[in-house]
Amino acid sequence: MAGSSLRGVTVLVTRPQGLGEDLVQAIETRGGEAILMPSISIQPVQPDTSELAELSTLPAGGLVIFASRNAVAWGARYLPQPRPRIAAIGPSTASALAELGLKPDVRPAGFTSEDLLAQPELENLAGVRVFIIRGQGGREALAEGLKERGARVRYLDVYRRCQATLDPDRRQIILDRWAGGEIHVFTATSGDIFRNLCGMFGREGEALIRRTPLVTVSKRVLQIAEDWGHAADRILAAGPDDQSLAEAIARWHAAGASDRTGATE
Repeated sequence: MAGSSLRGVTVLVTRPQGLGEDLVQAIETRGGEAILMPSISIQPVQPDTSELAELSTLPAGGLVIFASRNAVAWGARYLPQPRPRIAAIGPSTASALAELGLKPDVRPAGFTSEDLLAQPELENLAGVRVFIIRGQGGREALAEGLKERGARVRYLDVYRRCQATLDPDRRQIILDRWAGGEIHVFTATSGDIFRNLCGMFGREGEALIRRTPLVTVSKRVLQIAEDWGHAADRILAAGPDDQSLAEAIARWHAAGASDRTGATE
């Protein structure tokens, strides 16, 4: 693919453990270097017993929405039988369901809650019981949109996001390389990832984060970073998959983005 080389580029990959390795490979395949440093730790939680009891009575005409791959990993076990309709937010979530032999009945081409709400199958939900399986503290936009269409919505929280721990020696090694100009771009595919990254490096790392280009998949993260004071390039990938992220970095690199500031798409 033209312009896809990452030779000479070092990328700090901050996705959660188990979700960043494929992005590392995509970067290295293009000749770049990737430093895997998760800023989020995903931990399962025991769902509320009353919500589990209600989910167990969901009829076949009900709907269960999986909000992420982690929602599938920790929540698919709670699907009642016979199975109700299921929906996936994003292709990676749909793929995680497929790996378990579960084919989504509703699967948008995009990867946001808004893309799911745009599906014709969800236009009229009067009286339909809907469960959203997600992590604690997720966005409310999906539930609000479903309620506006008449759905009766409940949540099943099956995991939580925590700031990852970083070995002090490894932290110092990364800071030294970063301060020496050896880290050229970093990823932050969610607001939590960006905020946790700032917390992990504290005041010592703020200037480094502020002046280092960021690649993300979300306009919300672009805004969060701008509001925080990020002053380098902010690169929006075409999608959340690893190849889209790597290709976005490669296009930025090919365009000589180090001489520019501001968001690019």
